[in-house]
Amino acid sequence: MDSPVRRFRSLAEHPFELTFGLLFALVGAAVAFGGITPTSINALLPEWVVRVWGVVQVVAGLLVVVGIVIRYWRPALVLVGLRIERAGHIPFVAATTVYMAVAVAYAGTRALYAGALFLAFAVASGARAWATIVIERAINRARRPGDTG
Repeated sequence: MDSPVRRFRSLAEHPFELTFGLLFALVGAAVAFGGITPTSINALLPEWVVRVWGVVQVVAGLLVVVGIVIRYWRPALVLVGLRIERAGHIPFVAATTVYMAVAVAYAGTRALYAGALFLAFAVASGARAWATIVIERAINRARRPGDTG
């Protein structure tokens, strides 16, 4: 039986990635499926753009969460988990950068705080995507020739 420490190790080691991944997935689902009415920059965009934005958030958030959790659930799938997580971070970087640019372009200096947060999230997510590449390369270098696991 798994101990509580082992069971929640992924949350302890990746609190920001898991929290923001889950947040993006939930908020994205609400936006994509009409559960909430956008009142920010989204309110100015065509409905189809807002829905696509929501779907991107859902997919990216779920990929990040699944990519992290799968590595702890099945340690043999560490490389698969890293690739899945990275596949989620890439749309995070794009989506948050575009949203930041639109917000600052539209609202000017009034959006600098929100824009800075979105930019920080994009940079952190990009750094994490790069880290998954570095980790994957290190694992591959450490493997023995002929190892298929």
